[in-house]
Amino acid sequence: MNVELLETFLDVLESRNFNRSSDRLGVAQSSVSARIAALEKSLQTPLFERGRQGAMPTAAGLRLEEHARIMLASWYHAKRDVGQDKSNAGTLRLAGQLSLLKSILVEWVLQLKLDNANRAIDLQADYSNQIVNDLLTGILDIGLLYSPRNLPDLVIQQEGEQTFQMVSTHAQSLQQVRSDAYIKSGYTQFFIRSHDELLPHLSYELMSVGNEELSVELLNRLGGSTYLSSDRAKRLLNEYPSIRFVHDAPLITQPVYSAIHIRRRHDPSLVQALSQLRNVLAISNLNQAHEA
Repeated sequence: MNVELLETFLDVLESRNFNRSSDRLGVAQSSVSARIAALEKSLQTPLFERGRQGAMPTAAGLRLEEHARIMLASWYHAKRDVGQDKSNAGTLRLAGQLSLLKSILVEWVLQLKLDNANRAIDLQADYSNQIVNDLLTGILDIGLLYSPRNLPDLVIQQEGEQTFQMVSTHAQSLQQVRSDAYIKSGYTQFFIRSHDELLPHLSYELMSVGNEELSVELLNRLGGSTYLSSDRAKRLLNEYPSIRFVHDAPLITQPVYSAIHIRRRHDPSLVQALSQLRNVLAISNLNQAHEA
């Protein structure tokens, strides 16, 4: 089995563009073309139709996707089982979306280490699509996501919620929030819909960001009002006395989902780790309820 060919095929299937996959994989465009050509020759059928719209999968290409993911997952599991990666044997591999889940991820890892100080943990922060791909290929054990893709090989489960609160450099009440100095947080589509339903007068934005760290940076440099996760907001208020909660602004909750490969759904170590994650989320929500 040529792992390189399958990985390249799946990347082109997602990007729909040979040049884009070339950049993502860090290889020349000619190498991407050669790998796809080699796979097509081996299977004796075209996998993509090249045109102005990019590389569109043929019916055979679409059928191959499930087989490719299964073969790659088996390969990565085999590597771990036979011990080719001795330094990471027994390591629990976790990943969460960039910036949005930092506090949850850190608290989760602390809980895991309290339970077992000798537990080896590999922790990463990445984009949602990359986390899903790594789960499918067996590189990750558990992904923590806001908006996971529902795929047949993944078990997706809501583990809890994260609360977001409005903070401001100039307003103590919602009536004082200036629309011309409002930084709209567009963290997920779910978050945007909830925001616009609760705050229709702030749904039209002069400034919109999709990353919490960008929201913090803009707030520090430009001033204004924005939504941050409750944990991040409390840390920010401790650092900058000029920033305060907008006390009557509605809270916005965002569901938090776990994702694991369907073959690992009964793995005792993953079941235990997910149980501890639920405890972390429950304690966080309880603390926020007491503070509200």
